[in-house]
Amino acid sequence: MRRGYLLAEAMIAVIIAGIVAAIFTTMNYYTHLQSNTLKGQNSKTILEVIRSRLLHTAKDADNDSYFELLKEEADNTLPVNIGLGVDAWGKRVFYSTIDLGSANADALYAQNIISISPNTNIAGRLVSSGQDMILDTDKDDSIAQGDDIMLEIGVGELNHFKLYGSSEITTQTRGYNSAIVSATEPLAPINGALWFDTAVSKLKMYNSTTSTWTQIN
Repeated sequence: MRRGYLLAEAMIAVIIAGIVAAIFTTMNYYTHLQSNTLKGQNSKTILEVIRSRLLHTAKDADNDSYFELLKEEADNTLPVNIGLGVDAWGKRVFYSTIDLGSANADALYAQNIISISPNTNIAGRLVSSGQDMILDTDKDDSIAQGDDIMLEIGVGELNHFKLYGSSEITTQTRGYNSAIVSATEPLAPINGALWFDTAVSKLKMYNSTTSTWTQIN
């Protein structure tokens, strides 16, 4: 009889141990999942902070009414003075730029010979390689691949930030929907570019097919 009790107690102990192990395994899984979710959110925040710093340091290096971002360093790393070169997983942030206006002689700023994105009117691209820490997104992809996290900086967003006193940028001002403000015609405009001609106080849009500016107000 005693042996029967001992056997039953042993079986109960094994069952309890299994339940406890399952609970801890589940807890570890959700802790790991929560940790990676938090790191994903932190990486998005890091990209936003980097974007803000890049916008602050941008300038019209070639005086063509297009503002350029600081040029990427070797292997598409961020300029040292921007800081925050890694995401929340400790992997470096991929950074690439393009100058859609005239080529400039300032080696610190973006050049117009680098292709970074199939998305139109993009001045810069930031990519975190995500949880798997493998960069899956390249210059031919219009959206982030795998678990990568991508943030692109639009020409209009850049111009808006620099021309309007660093005012808040919303989803409506991202992309190329902010006008270039000048008294002279912008050089090397792209299709759909907006130009507020201060000489005549008129807003115009560029048509690349006819190579003309059309007054829209």
